[in-house]
Amino acid sequence: MQIVVTAGLSFLIFALIIWGFMHMRTPRFRMDRAHFLRGLEEVITGQADDNQWRVLIGYPMRHDPELERLRQECLAIEEEEYTGGTPYLFTEAGIERLSAVRHRLLQLTEKNNEH
Repeated sequence: MQIVVTAGLSFLIFALIIWGFMHMRTPRFRMDRAHFLRGLEEVITGQADDNQWRVLIGYPMRHDPELERLRQECLAIEEEEYTGGTPYLFTEAGIERLSAVRHRLLQLTEKNNEH
């Protein structure tokens, strides 16, 4: 009798664990325009480090095509102007180009808020 109870409890615990794994979702990181803007501003003002830059540009923005285009532009700027220095991660020309990206992002945000 004790073997049957032990086997039944073991099966029940195992079934609960499997059920839990089947219903768990993978966490998704989804950056919105406000976070991207804040990250760009921190890079432009010299308040961001390399890690923060990597998080900012490291994830595709499939949920927002305009934001993805700006992210791709930031990647292109990185290839040409990134120094990794402190406090500024970019050359002066890179900072100016990132400022232009920031300006376009602000325009997109204002445009979407009007609709």
